[in-house]
Amino acid sequence: GKVYVGGYFSSVGGQPRAGIAALDPITGEATPWNPGASWAVWTMAPMGDAVLAGGIFSWIGGRAQRSLAAIDTSTGLATAWNPQAGGDVYSVAVSDSVIYVGGDFLKMGGQSRRSLAALDPMTGMATSSNPGTDGSIDAITLLGGAVYVGGWFHNVGGLPRDYLAAI
Repeated sequence: GKVYVGGYFSSVGGQPRAGIAALDPITGEATPWNPGASWAVWTMAPMGDAVLAGGIFSWIGGRAQRSLAAIDTSTGLATAWNPQAGGDVYSVAVSDSVIYVGGDFLKMGGQSRRSLAALDPMTGMATSSNPGTDGSIDAITLLGGAVYVGGWFHNVGGLPRDYLAAI
């Protein structure tokens, strides 16, 4: 029943909160859940008993973790899941077996990945999928077995695609 919000803020819902918060869906007031981020949280998605948070930060949930973390929905602490982002994260989408991450990075999940990565939800390691792109990925959505991406690019997976692609 919580409403999770992210952004670049130092207070929300009447309480000091840094970049990430949970708000009561009826009153709009901040709940006690307070992971705190060192900078902005641009994207979030539910994943089991956690909320994935992506953005531009070096710590979140009481832990040094760069740009992507799983935050426990009960405690507000970052879990041990750590894909070791090598840059900024602007979008995440979660399926049953894969977490898709977009942003402006050169490494993700222990592998070289340019702005788009598919991660194992258990380990945070990159899967073998590596379509590659020549620019940033700002949005990801899943529909009908395809991964749709939008952003500032002209090439995805070796094919010309301007700003929008289906993978």
